[in-house]
Amino acid sequence: MTEPSIRSPAEPTVIRTGVAPDDVEWCARLWADALAARDGSVDRPVMQQRVRDAFAAPIVRFAIATSPGAGFSLLEREAGEPAKALLHYLAVDPRNAVPGVGSALLRDAIEHARAAALASVSLEVRTNNARAISLYERHGFVASGSPTPHPTAGYPMQRYVLSLAKGPAVQPSGGG
Repeated sequence: MTEPSIRSPAEPTVIRTGVAPDDVEWCARLWADALAARDGSVDRPVMQQRVRDAFAAPIVRFAIATSPGAGFSLLEREAGEPAKALLHYLAVDPRNAVPGVGSALLRDAIEHARAAALASVSLEVRTNNARAISLYERHGFVASGSPTPHPTAGYPMQRYVLSLAKGPAVQPSGGG
């Protein structure tokens, strides 16, 4: 038996443009799998239908990560706010969770929002999802407002926003 390959830090995540409707079912299954891995159980038919329904919104970017790990993101125009984007979904396959895939998908979504000259990207995350919150904060998202109950499940959700407004360039500290 051979050992699984270990990802080199220099190995980039391969991301392609998702194709609707061809990739939607795979994304719906992946979302349900990711929720089940995080929460222990999930109403798969309901969660999968929510993913399918999300593709009715105006899409800014639908991305699929194919290697070395798998995942997807769906960035849409925010309802009633055409100059703003909503990161509706970001999921990594829990059976093949390779470090950096979520970050690569998030960077891809941000780059596409900037290319579309959008003012901001927002998202909502469960307040107890420390791993996701850390990812979003590392990429410049900041909490906005107070947590609100999820519309169907009731658990607390926090809105995060990344402003894409053009301003003076800021160099990261620490060189490089």
